[in-house]
Amino acid sequence: MKSTILNVLIITLYTLYGYCSGGIVKQLPINGIGFNNYGMLRPPVPDNHIQTLPDNWFDQRLDHFNTSDSRTFKQRYFINDKYYKTGGPVFLVLDGEGESSDYFITKGAVALYAQQFNALTIELEHRYYGHSVPTSDLSLDNLRYLSSEQALKDIEQFIMKTTDSLSLASTSKWIAFGGSYAGALAAWVREKYPQAVAGSVASSAPVGVSYEFNQYFGVVSEALGTICTKPIREAVHQLADLLKTPEGRQSISKQFNLCTPLNGTDQPSVQLMWFNLIVPFAVAAQHNGKPGVIGIQEVCEVMAYNKDGSTPLQRWSKLHKQFSKGQCLSYDYNESVKAYRDISKTSPVVQIGMRQWTYQTCNEFGFFQTTGLVDSPFGYRSVPVEYFLKQCVDIFGKQFTPQSIQKAVNRTNAYYGGFRPNVTNVVFPNGSTDPWHALSVLKDLNNSTRAVYIHGTSHGSDLFPPQTTDPQELTDARKTIAKQLQLFLQ
Repeated sequence: MKSTILNVLIITLYTLYGYCSGGIVKQLPINGIGFNNYGMLRPPVPDNHIQTLPDNWFDQRLDHFNTSDSRTFKQRYFINDKYYKTGGPVFLVLDGEGESSDYFITKGAVALYAQQFNALTIELEHRYYGHSVPTSDLSLDNLRYLSSEQALKDIEQFIMKTTDSLSLASTSKWIAFGGSYAGALAAWVREKYPQAVAGSVASSAPVGVSYEFNQYFGVVSEALGTICTKPIREAVHQLADLLKTPEGRQSISKQFNLCTPLNGTDQPSVQLMWFNLIVPFAVAAQHNGKPGVIGIQEVCEVMAYNKDGSTPLQRWSKLHKQFSKGQCLSYDYNESVKAYRDISKTSPVVQIGMRQWTYQTCNEFGFFQTTGLVDSPFGYRSVPVEYFLKQCVDIFGKQFTPQSIQKAVNRTNAYYGGFRPNVTNVVFPNGSTDPWHALSVLKDLNNSTRAVYIHGTSHGSDLFPPQTTDPQELTDARKTIAKQLQLFLQ
């Protein structure tokens, strides 16, 4: 079915949920930043994961920083006491820009740490996402309570009151875990509320927020390697040449199964098309090795090692079709904006968290993944920062300007410390093929704040349960994390 809204959201769905060789798969609740039109992409949870823990609800204040506002909302969380022994620590998994699942506290690496340390594990859904939406709709006025600062206060309040409600020992220490945006929250909650958490594991955490994040596709290029990026660069040049003529645009429409004929005069739509078409390369780098995801090897086998005599552009078309699974590709910018302006809680864009996350990128973080590096194999400025700025304005209003967004990014970095947050007892694991490592902490900040750089691994890999195929550096990284946890809990 070629439903307009479905086609408009194709890019969102296959970046948010991860198009792969097996189709659309579920997402890790422990959110990872990845990418879509606006920034985030969480690592995919195996499609066969079934929630086993019941929902729990916590009465959370809507506005922590206005004492005259007494409104509250129900915030969802999961709790797993399988390995808990009285007096043991509490491992709190923080979620970010999407609906929670109990995957990490039942099957992920955190569950293994819990077994080792006799810990109670809890997973907390982020305000405004999943089942923890506090307002009747997602209007701009109601989104004012969606911020990292409010989310951090949620965490602090949850820890304080849950310690009492569960009658936990006063000596039971809390450790925060998170991946990607939630990884940044894990680091920041240790920074801003050190009395609440004894330490944090901040995996793939982009704490150095960036207005124009052009390093993203730079890391993608490095991860794919020269042999792979050379034919990609040739394919990009071939596509750019075809865009110049009516016959060429007709060829693009056919080769990439566009939902409507490409006329080439609507620049934002052309930029959206470009972004959609380079998605497979970014997914391959960011989620290489994840269950069901077409990784670096698979992408490069198509682009670099194809021996059927096809052109690089034809091979790019073949790769795109593997990702799209027969869906036509929508690139209509105006239809996309229309979908993101739907403020109802039943809107698909709201339900998967994209309107909310877009607001956070425009209002706090930037994270605009452009092809702004001069030597980009994906086409220099084929997706410029102006494209993302226009989306902020068209979705939320003219109060969002390049100046206001840059100011917001500067404020966020000043408030949290950017690449050098003032923290102790934090471990920052990062994978070399993960483009988001460019915004994380890659060197030790002090004796208790360690950076763990894992060659050959991708976004949030350390959070997954161990596999026999794991590289030795990943196995060693989990051991290092366990040693740091031991130190945090002393």
